[in-house]
Amino acid sequence: MAAPVLLVNPPAEVPRECYDTPDYPHIGIAYVAGYLQTHGVPVRVIDGKLARKTVSQTIAEIVQANPRILGLTAMTHMIVTAHRIAAAVKAKCPNTVIVLGGFHGSFLPERTLREFPSFDYVVVGEGEIAFLRLANTVLAGHDPTAIPGVASRDGDGIRLNGRGEVPDNLDDLGIPAWDLFPPAEMYPIMSQRGCPFRCSFCSRPYGRKLRHRSPAHVVAEIRRNLEQFGCRRMDFYDETFTVRKDYVTELCDEIVSAELAGAVRFWAYVHANTIDLPTARKMRTVGFDEVGMGVESGNREIMRRMKKGVTPEDVLRAARVFKQAGMRFGAYFIIGHPHETRQTIKDSINLAVRLNPDSVAFGLMTPYPGSEIWELATRGKDGYKMIPTGWEDFNKQIGKALELENLPRKTMERMQLQAYLTVYLRTHRFREMFQAVWINRQRILFILKKLLSPTITDRAASSSWLEGSARPQVLAP
Repeated sequence: MAAPVLLVNPPAEVPRECYDTPDYPHIGIAYVAGYLQTHGVPVRVIDGKLARKTVSQTIAEIVQANPRILGLTAMTHMIVTAHRIAAAVKAKCPNTVIVLGGFHGSFLPERTLREFPSFDYVVVGEGEIAFLRLANTVLAGHDPTAIPGVASRDGDGIRLNGRGEVPDNLDDLGIPAWDLFPPAEMYPIMSQRGCPFRCSFCSRPYGRKLRHRSPAHVVAEIRRNLEQFGCRRMDFYDETFTVRKDYVTELCDEIVSAELAGAVRFWAYVHANTIDLPTARKMRTVGFDEVGMGVESGNREIMRRMKKGVTPEDVLRAARVFKQAGMRFGAYFIIGHPHETRQTIKDSINLAVRLNPDSVAFGLMTPYPGSEIWELATRGKDGYKMIPTGWEDFNKQIGKALELENLPRKTMERMQLQAYLTVYLRTHRFREMFQAVWINRQRILFILKKLLSPTITDRAASSSWLEGSARPQVLAP
């Protein structure tokens, strides 16, 4: 018997970077699928990215399955692709109820339903409980429009019911249903949701309140992933893994007690002010051989304005901690902060050289819905200009969503390439530079093509798009 619910992670229209062809499955739909299974709702999953499917193949597979309910997830730069799939399925399977989940719809539910008519409902916020209630209601033949966390159309208007229910105890959500996915090299894992920091560029999709799983529950999942799926690498998708050092210690001790220390390679995001040498050494002992640290800028004033609560000295201290603990670390920067200049970008490059991280990333500022930067950019404040483009360009490596009055987009893109080259050349890491160029060759070619293309100057299209009156225009370069 076919499953009445099908959850889909759409593939990229044109794969250009590593995130388009990941070696890991999608944790969001895996959690929803696991929660449905636990509550007796049959469900099937298509992870288009992990399975390396095309959009056409994904549509054909959905149509063949003809589910009663189709759930699609989408980040902002994938929302147009998700709707293309939804529209094609709606044309072939008019009785299928199509539900959108993910961060874009959560922060812009009303606009999303107005712009994209093939989505019947949007689940707002964490989706496990709201989607289960929606699925049970639809399968029972009833109207789901009153369910908390479900946005829907109401005549010419939009009905919003707030965000979905979230439990304080994350153990209640169960674990991701990886058995429904193709085999993967890495399985993501979450020990907590929420982040107490106030970074201006972040939407904080799980809120500021920190909620944890019990260490025993996390370790049981680690054992399951190791024994059932043969997984030897797991990345923690916590927004900031080390917010509570006492919890990190408890979790590491639980891993040791379960005799799993060293059996799996772990990775996690950390914040410079939440790491110390004892914590780093404890993490290293159980298998955390690498961490990622958001640095964002090397300029003291921009660091202050972004509300991350760090200084260049804090970042340098954290780097010394990682090196003392024998941990590899990545340092991640953003180009395009409010009041950014060529000199402040050079400050970031210089700090990256001083850090000499094992990996480095320079992303271009993306005004993600729900963030403070989104509010500034859509209102044209702090020197920002939104570029007349589509949601597809809300991508921090190869997108082109915004620029600054004093930093045209092409200048930002040139300095992005300059930043990568400078860090590798000044730290004499030529071999790693060539490896990075080869791994990211498609992305680099795409960026070079953009740099050589004419500059977009039409601002009239931008104003109508910002008002949200129609589907975003995609202008040819």
